[in-house]
Amino acid sequence: KCWKLTAEKCMFLLAFYNSIFFICSAWFLLKSRGWNKKKWFFMLLEIWTVSIVILIITYTILHGNISGKLILKSLFPTIFANNWYMTCYLLFYPIHAILNGIIIRMNQRQLFRSTLIMVVIYIFMDFINGSWFFPSGIILWITMYFSIAYMQKYLMDFADSLRQNVILLVIGCFGFIGLILLTDICGLHFSFWSDKVLHWCNNCNPFLLSMSWAMFNIARNIHFKNRLINYISSLSLLIYIIHENIILRTYFRPAMWNYVYEKFGYSHVIGWGFIIAFIIFIFGVLGSVIYTVTLKKLIGKESDILYSIFRKYYLIFENKALNYKV
Repeated sequence: KCWKLTAEKCMFLLAFYNSIFFICSAWFLLKSRGWNKKKWFFMLLEIWTVSIVILIITYTILHGNISGKLILKSLFPTIFANNWYMTCYLLFYPIHAILNGIIIRMNQRQLFRSTLIMVVIYIFMDFINGSWFFPSGIILWITMYFSIAYMQKYLMDFADSLRQNVILLVIGCFGFIGLILLTDICGLHFSFWSDKVLHWCNNCNPFLLSMSWAMFNIARNIHFKNRLINYISSLSLLIYIIHENIILRTYFRPAMWNYVYEKFGYSHVIGWGFIIAFIIFIFGVLGSVIYTVTLKKLIGKESDILYSIFRKYYLIFENKALNYKV
């Protein structure tokens, strides 16, 4: 039962944090008129660099005792979507400028109808059954992007209302908790529902999305300054890339839990879950700081050079392709 509660908590937190992170990104991406190709290329190279550094360090610590499959995935982290969120973001980032152009040309009625259709199909329907209408992470993000665009253009009174967003947050919390409790109660009497709790801890849960939208609007309307928080926020991308690294997830997290079990048992597993999460967070922050002061500038320079080379040869290829005649 403790393990079940811990798994539910982790799945919920991951889906919740991913939703908030994307909503924050989308809010500002909607105000842009293009996409920064150098920035995109730098993110791609940075993800690869962090993956390779962790691979080399772990390979040394474990004396080469790493599976070939994990080595291959570490060499190509984006292709294998080791950090699924970052792979999805790298796919979404180039198309957001196209979406902005479409949204700008829509009137309110057109944007409302388009958003409503996508929300019904790819949030509510996908929430009921994840295999309907060919859903995917990037389609869900496009749906959320249109929803945020409608809010930004036509519902700013709601977005700026602290009271209404607190109400939305409460509704989302009670709806999510009620759904979990109802599923647990049904699971005690019907075997079909006994393993369905984690089904609701997904990115298209409307209650979870309501909580995410409300939390973002509440935070956006509370103004304060703190250098430490701002600095850690600037490292959030690196922290995510590090703590979700496939090698760390495969070797070091299980080792931490095995140590807890051998030394203390699992009688306080939920408390240990918080402690281990805090340790992982601190490790991610320290790793991000070390990377920032040692490799980031070098990677930035190499990224600019490689981008210029790729751009040069791509434009040659593009010009030849456009001028090709049978």
